[in-house]
Amino acid sequence: MDVSEVMEFILLKPAEYVIVASTFNPNETASFILTIYSKMEIFGYENSQEHKHEPHKKYEEVDVEQLQILLNENILKGDLKFGGFSIDACRSMVALMDTSITGRLNSEEFVRLWKKVVTYKDIFYQTDVSQTGKLSLSELRNAIRASGMKVGDDMLNLMALRYGASSGHMTLESFICLILLLECVNKIFQKLSDGNMMYLQKSEWLYISMYT
Repeated sequence: MDVSEVMEFILLKPAEYVIVASTFNPNETASFILTIYSKMEIFGYENSQEHKHEPHKKYEEVDVEQLQILLNENILKGDLKFGGFSIDACRSMVALMDTSITGRLNSEEFVRLWKKVVTYKDIFYQTDVSQTGKLSLSELRNAIRASGMKVGDDMLNLMALRYGASSGHMTLESFICLILLLECVNKIFQKLSDGNMMYLQKSEWLYISMYT
C-alpha cells in the first residue's frame, strides 16, 4: 500500500504553472505518476531534454476503457496478479457514479469516484489482516464497518455469494464494486423513501435497476 499517494482538487486562475515532484530526502531518486484532470482545455508539457514539449492528452470526460487503464496503472500500479480491474467492473463504476447519465464521467464525477476508490482500497488492505489479497467473511464485515456502513449476517452472506469468489473470499475489485453499490442504493432509498418505506412505479424500478 502506497501511503504517499496524494490527490488534490484545486481552483487556479489562468496562468502558467510548474509542478515539481520531489522526494522526502535530498539526493534521492524515485518514480512519480502525475495525472492532471481539468474542466477547461489545458496544455501540459514535460520540461526535460528527453521530450520536445509535446502536449499531453487531457481528459474532459472519462469513458469505461479510459477508467480501466487509469485504475490499473495508478491504483494497482502495474500489479495485475489478480487480473486487475475488468471492463465489466469499470462499467459498473461508471454507471454508479454517472449522475449526468451520459455513459462517461465528467471531471467532478471522476474526482468523486477516484477519491472513493483510493479510500476503499486503503480500507481493503487495512482489513486484510491475513494478507492474502482477498477478504474473508469476517474481514469483509470489518471492511464494511470501516466504510461507515453496517449490514446483518444474512445480507453479508448474500454479498459474499454475489461478489465473492467460489471460496467466498472477495478481491479488491469486487469489494470496491460492492461498497460503491451499497452506498448508491442507500442514497437512493434515503432520497425516495419516507424513512421506512419506498414506493416506485414499474418504470421507475426498471430505470433504477438497469443503470445502477
